[in-house]
Amino acid sequence: MSRPVPARAVSRAMRQRFMFYDLVMKTPTHPHHPSDLQVIEHQVGKEKSFSEMTPLERMEKVFGGRIRGDDRQASSRVSRSQPRVIAGVTVPAKPVEPDNCCMSGCINCVWELFNEDVKEWKEKRSEAAKAIKKTGGVWPADFHPPLKELAPENRPKDVEDVEDGVETKDDAWGGVPVAMRVFAETERKIKARAAARRAAQEAAR
Repeated sequence: MSRPVPARAVSRAMRQRFMFYDLVMKTPTHPHHPSDLQVIEHQVGKEKSFSEMTPLERMEKVFGGRIRGDDRQASSRVSRSQPRVIAGVTVPAKPVEPDNCCMSGCINCVWELFNEDVKEWKEKRSEAAKAIKKTGGVWPADFHPPLKELAPENRPKDVEDVEDGVETKDDAWGGVPVAMRVFAETERKIKARAAARRAAQEAAR
């Protein structure tokens, strides 16, 4: 009968060397409760159906948060620069053309939002130009000065020769291609007709 082989003593250093592999073997490759799944289930659980929403919540779902007074969101994935206060008027930065239009007739088309952004920018810029004439000062050279609306003393010297002609209705679109203008205008008319039909149906009830 053979004698049992005595167990070999394992040093502490040796145990620490292989501890990492022991931990790897004990760690499950597929967690029982993935964190991403929990977050998704939580979000889905909170979502109301359209029939459960209040009239205001339905309007926000369709038309976005602007209807309750939220700030305008940039129409492009490229973030707009920070606005500046000129002669007491907060002027937004010049909007960036959107690069994320899907051309599928979205309720809030980014090109239509871009058009609104440009109109707001031009209105605030004109308002600030009138105010700076009264308060004095020089318009920042790197912030698209409206030269035709500024007095000579309000114009930055290094952009004196930049041409800035009289704005027309089409100028609100900047350098946007005509095809994009027609697409956004068509989307706007479709939404206007749909809103008119809904108003007529509500009045008939």
